[in-house]
Amino acid sequence: MPKIKPLYMIILAALVAVYVFHAFSLVFTQDDAFISYRYVKNFLGGIGLVYNPGERVEGYTNFLFVILMALFGNYGVNYITLSKLLGIISGASIIILSFIWFRRLFPDRKYELPAFGAPVLLAVNSAFAYWSISGLETVMFAALIFWGIFFASEKKHIMVAMLALATLTRPEGGLVFVLIIIYYLMTKFMNRRAIAGLIAAYALLIIPQFVFRLSYYGDLLPNPFYAKTGWSVGYFMAGLNYVWLFLKQYGFVGILIIVPLVSITRIPVRLRLPIFIMTIYIFYIILVGGDVLHGHRFFIALIPLIYLLFFAGLSGWLRGINDNKFITISVSIILIAAFLTYGTPYKWIRSIRKTELGLVENMTYWTKVISDARGNTNYSIALSTIGAFGYYSNAVVIDLLGLTDRTIARNPQPVAGIETTWKEKNYNIPYLMKRNPDLILFSTGAKPSSPAEKALFLSSEFRKGYYPIYHTEKYMYTIFRRKPNYDGPDQYYPDPRFINLYATALNYNSHGKLDIAYEYAIQSRQCSPPDFYLVVALMGEIQLRKGDLQKGIDLLEQAFEMSDGYAIIAGDKLGRTYMQMGDSTRAAKYLDVSRQYNTLN
Repeated sequence: MPKIKPLYMIILAALVAVYVFHAFSLVFTQDDAFISYRYVKNFLGGIGLVYNPGERVEGYTNFLFVILMALFGNYGVNYITLSKLLGIISGASIIILSFIWFRRLFPDRKYELPAFGAPVLLAVNSAFAYWSISGLETVMFAALIFWGIFFASEKKHIMVAMLALATLTRPEGGLVFVLIIIYYLMTKFMNRRAIAGLIAAYALLIIPQFVFRLSYYGDLLPNPFYAKTGWSVGYFMAGLNYVWLFLKQYGFVGILIIVPLVSITRIPVRLRLPIFIMTIYIFYIILVGGDVLHGHRFFIALIPLIYLLFFAGLSGWLRGINDNKFITISVSIILIAAFLTYGTPYKWIRSIRKTELGLVENMTYWTKVISDARGNTNYSIALSTIGAFGYYSNAVVIDLLGLTDRTIARNPQPVAGIETTWKEKNYNIPYLMKRNPDLILFSTGAKPSSPAEKALFLSSEFRKGYYPIYHTEKYMYTIFRRKPNYDGPDQYYPDPRFINLYATALNYNSHGKLDIAYEYAIQSRQCSPPDFYLVVALMGEIQLRKGDLQKGIDLLEQAFEMSDGYAIIAGDKLGRTYMQMGDSTRAAKYLDVSRQYNTLN
């Protein structure tokens, strides 16, 4: 490879600086990262590499990342800060390698400027920056994959170590290693004896983790594999939509993928392996249905390859023109691509960051509220977003989606007919009810959004044995608490339409579309079980907001009676309404009961 000019080294350093600044401008912590943090916290606290004390379940899929945090944390290093630094360092290494790799393939002086194409796009790619600072293993995994494929294309045996480390970081690293071996065999890139040696070396490096997993957790695969995976037409369509969104926002409607594919005879032979891996990996993303998290996380491992291959293909097509035109066209394409890469998804990536910040803030808020109310007493809580809440609390946390619960992951009991945009559709409500959690927290307040949250309302034990309490006068925060000493039977309502309609009514009500909300609430009431008082309370609230005082009061009182006084939000609204009407006796009747039950103790 030709020597890199000092000026180009300065430019490359500047691009790394731009990338670092870009990442820190998006600084946040993904809620899922707190799952790994809780494992590390418990390990350092002497509880073991577990999520809940005494429950040996591997609820993480980033073994090496967790071990690194635990190792450095044992020496006093802040492992949350470390998780972000690992992402930044890994991202910087990708930018540097993308330049080195291109120059190794195109050593002629003519190709010096296109070599900066991939580094420039990586520096301004907000998804790349977003996941670098997220606290997750995403970019570290991408770096190990990128370096591993580079060494594999060069027939360097160090690729085995890189891909073994990638596999220990995320299971998909094993897929990439298998694809490399398949390519070697198909193309006779390496003789069979040498390939067998690579496989043996790779196995020796990853087998210890399987031994540990079997001996410590009793499983062959991480628990999220069972909780998240599924094969169906729905998953396939979700995967197609996932890939299409990426292509629209970062792939220039597929141009970045098409260019290297149609340039396969115009680029160095050593790039055919990366093209093969890129193509199959995209099909893998489609088959698994994409990702549950927004922000193109599954594509981060491919983005460096895509950029490298695009500019390689472009250089292959332009190599016949004179130097001045080549430079002009190359610079123009880099600048236009950089502008579109940064600008097209600018608002979108920042909106999902804002949503994630809100989720973490909400969950952190609840840990403080519950801790202040209950002190150091032990309690159990079930929820669908277990990250920040689990990390900042000492509660026994039951994941409604089964990521950290073996029974839910291995024995899901989903209900047909529940409408949702969530990908996580595995849950087991009968099992959850048998665990009798003290509290159940929804990620969106009183409104059920995940399939597991909606399915709870089919359980008579949940409808009768739990009631929503609120914190703050505006009812902004609600949580379901188990009634003291409740011990009723559990029967399941067969028709989930009512809860779909109820959730829709809540959504329209929150947006001020009261007439539409009331219509959906009426439809929900018509097909709901007789004891479902929450929809009656919602109807009363809507009537109050519309100005029909008497009708609103009648409905709220009906809900209050149906719940034996546990419809405390309805009771509080009744009390405040009667207080405004000057009827302090009736106001006290409802306010006293509501305040008595509205407690986390």
